[in-house]
Amino acid sequence: MDKKKSLRVLILVNLLIMLLLTAAVPLPKFSSFATNSEKSDLIALRVDNYSTSNAYLWLNGPAFYYIAVKPGESKTFTVLRGEYLKDVSYCGARDSSIIELTKHTRLIMPVCGANSRQSPNSPHVVNITNTIKIVKVTVTNDADSKVLAILTGPSTYVFSLNKGVSKDYTIAKGDYEVQYFACGKYGVREFSAYHNGVLKLKCPK
Repeated sequence: MDKKKSLRVLILVNLLIMLLLTAAVPLPKFSSFATNSEKSDLIALRVDNYSTSNAYLWLNGPAFYYIAVKPGESKTFTVLRGEYLKDVSYCGARDSSIIELTKHTRLIMPVCGANSRQSPNSPHVVNITNTIKIVKVTVTNDADSKVLAILTGPSTYVFSLNKGVSKDYTIAKGDYEVQYFACGKYGVREFSAYHNGVLKLKCPK
């Protein structure tokens, strides 16, 4: 009888130990991953593309990553922790800068040309318009013919407008050299792109 009791006690102790060990295993939730990831070489990078254009992201650092996010999509990627050279192509503009990916990071791409007054409180929530400024401009053809315009500056753009037409575009903020062809002639002028700026093109003199 004593041997049977000892065996039962031993079995109960083993079951209790197994139960305690099982309860100590963390559940596979993102919050658990976020807590424990600081000891890991991997972090989560979330990209929110609220624009109406495709967004492309190249990361060059501890590893190389190419990321593409469609308009209106949000995607989360797993990348190696570290410092990266970040190249972004977004809303017809491109920019290069350094980004520290040491913790879970969210990269926000607002609507093209939106006024980005929002400054995230966390350094790990990055508004892409803090480094790449996108503005809405209007290009107007006041010439007596069709106009072909090439803008060279922070980015390069080619616009073609029929006579008497005005169109709105979103482009990178900054100073441009404008080469344009109209009325059988070639002209060059300067243009500073700012929010709601207007570029009027006439027949070159």
